[in-house]
Amino acid sequence: MASEVIARGSFTSDGTLKQIALRSDFDIFRVKNHTQIATTQATGRGVVFEWNKDMADNSGHMWTKQNASHAIDLEYISSGGFHRNDLSNQSLGAAQATSGTDVTAANPAVVTVTAHGYSNGDRVRIYGTTAMLQIAGYDFTIGNVSTNDFELSYLDASGFAAVATAGFVRKVPNNPIFTPRNNRITAITAANPMVVTLAVTHGLQVGQRVSLRIDEEFDMIEANGLSADITAVSTANNTITLDIDASSFTAFAFPLSAEALDGVTPAHIVPAGDEILYTVGAVDNVADIVMELPAGADSPGGSNGDVMQWEAIRVGYTNDE
Repeated sequence: MASEVIARGSFTSDGTLKQIALRSDFDIFRVKNHTQIATTQATGRGVVFEWNKDMADNSGHMWTKQNASHAIDLEYISSGGFHRNDLSNQSLGAAQATSGTDVTAANPAVVTVTAHGYSNGDRVRIYGTTAMLQIAGYDFTIGNVSTNDFELSYLDASGFAAVATAGFVRKVPNNPIFTPRNNRITAITAANPMVVTLAVTHGLQVGQRVSLRIDEEFDMIEANGLSADITAVSTANNTITLDIDASSFTAFAFPLSAEALDGVTPAHIVPAGDEILYTVGAVDNVADIVMELPAGADSPGGSNGDVMQWEAIRVGYTNDE
């Protein structure tokens, strides 16, 4: 079996989860606690940790230095171990049916899904509803999560004619392969300057450039095809302010559900780069492979102050039988 170290490095633990981002995949990940290897302890603790690609999440092998001696024990750990996170993975979560009031016509809209298991900040996709078809297939960042409900944080559905019923929700990975990414629009102000509210937490920055795609069904046709630099952002409201005077534009509005049934292209932004290089910002591939190292005495992230040495290894050939 041939293997090679494709990356290595070190860090000093601050007692919290450490993330190591790599642009290439790996088969083995190994961490040595340099600080604890060089000392003795009153009780045993882990000093070397190793993960292989066929291992379960949060597991690994741990070499434990016992008590005040240099004797080493090897054991398998099933918690507090390694977690490999592939940011290029765009697999959707399982479909879950809405229930009760389903999706409310409110500001913000509230979705009911029994025991959904989602968390604040997750991204979900709404589809298959009866009524409220103008948001069919949209992704939304969610908030104010409870056991059976959550809000579509940046959607004002108070002007919609009816609640959505009999729909489905799927969790979408918050893992953009390219950044900035396309994002659907939930509101635009007819003002100077224009302020655009986006459905998914955008992460955009001042100086980046976007283009608007607004079909006639959303009324503000004057904005279609315009490109502009971002002059301000609001993380609280998930908005971007654009260098566009929209004070004379037709007011932005979602189409009726019946109109959406015939097919519409959702209003959205398309990244167009940044104010220095108008292409680079739109094609920045950020799909890293991230190894997450939990902190702790018997975890690969170490304890506060520990110097940790790591290496990622790619195996050229395997023969599993």
